Amino acid sequence: MKIRMRVPATTANLGPGFDVFGGALALYNEFEAEYVTSGRTKFVLKGYGKRALAKGEKNLLWQAMAETFKVLGCDKYNLKNLNITINTGIPLSGGLGSSASAIVGGIALANALCGNKLNKAQMAQLGMRIEGHPDNVAPAVYGGLCVCAKEGGNAADNSKNTDVVKLPVPNLKVVMCAPSFELRTKRSRQILPKNVSLCDAVFNTSRVALLTAAFCTGDYSLLKKGMQDKIHQPYREKMIPAMDAVIKSALDAGAYGAFLSGSGPSIAALCNKKDAEGVQKAMVKTWKKESVSVKSYILDFDRHGVSQI
Repeated sequence: MKIRMRVPATTANLGPGFDVFGGALALYNEFEAEYVTSGRTKFVLKGYGKRALAKGEKNLLWQAMAETFKVLGCDKYNLKNLNITINTGIPLSGGLGSSASAIVGGIALANALCGNKLNKAQMAQLGMRIEGHPDNVAPAVYGGLCVCAKEGGNAADNSKNTDVVKLPVPNLKVVMCAPSFELRTKRSRQILPKNVSLCDAVFNTSRVALLTAAFCTGDYSLLKKGMQDKIHQPYREKMIPAMDAVIKSALDAGAYGAFLSGSGPSIAALCNKKDAEGVQKAMVKTWKKESVSVKSYILDFDRHGVSQI
């Protein structure tokens, strides 16, 4: 038995929606598990993670698979009877949801091996408990644009379920610039304040409202203001050279809105197809002024989420 899964990259927060908004992108990791009854098994890494990712029990994909086997009470499979292949097309530690992709891929592989006992909603809840926050996992599972709201008042309580609502997916291009340096999510979260002012909270609430209105009404002129943020981007800017300049260059080149993708350091912009190349060139040029090389993409939104291939 051989199972292959494809999981999209994701972009989180979309500016003001910290740990709330997430979108799936047409850039993918592929994961494969093959059940073998005899012989030596293999754990193969390809793509961006070929040299960087751990193999075996320390690999995040396998950890998610093991947790899913445990939840399903399925003890038939282990590293001694599975060939695992990971082909990473998503840059690592770049704010593009590579960790969430591995978690969702692991859950999906294990679930398929065990007879698809979990539906997508159950897979998403399990993935969000493993990941610790929902904004990358939800779109990786469902595709499209997702709004996430955890039950209860404690965002760190992973025993609570999270409501996920899908928004209309805009017919826009996502220009994504991933700089050559990495920024670990843990470090990027540690730099954030534990409390914010009432003024900043009101600012972000108003921007989240505008952002939601833009996607629901199709009035994308609201995105420029709707993607402004005072909760996380001003603090993460200290670790990302030229962040504000790159965002400004995207807007000046015709993007509707631009924002730090997840915890960074990648920066994303939403624009019409006709403006996409100009926005891409402007963002890359601004990075290069800081002597930072980047990988840049012009992407569509993925509408399907995790899928078997």
